[in-house]
Amino acid sequence: MYEYIIGKVKNIKEDYIVIENNGIGYRIFTSKNSLMDVEMEKILTMYIYFNLRDDGIYLYGFTTEEELYMFNMLQLVSKIGPRVSLNVLSTLSPNRIKLAILNNEPDILCNAPGIGKKTASRIILELKDRIDHPDIEED
Repeated sequence: MYEYIIGKVKNIKEDYIVIENNGIGYRIFTSKNSLMDVEMEKILTMYIYFNLRDDGIYLYGFTTEEELYMFNMLQLVSKIGPRVSLNVLSTLSPNRIKLAILNNEPDILCNAPGIGKKTASRIILELKDRIDHPDIEED
């Protein structure tokens, strides 16, 4: 539904920011990696994932399309929702997640809160064939 939102950063919290665009303040949940790119009162582009649930409407956003791509990939894994995906992206860079998946390293993924051995193995199993190879950089 939404591709991105461009606006002025009006508030920065622990797990979300508020961007004002045309007089509307959008609460956008984001990763700690994206929070490092955010400054108060600066114009910012956030790439958006729109989540409609029974209990509300939630926006998840990232400062890079690469991080949004990885967020969307993690959403494809069974039993992984937006909050767990944010935890993974707050702990590991998208590149590091790709490397862990392609190199079959569940222990790396287990560093993220809410990810145990079974979940890490499921991420690797379900995403190994979906991850793009050419843009991965060795750490």
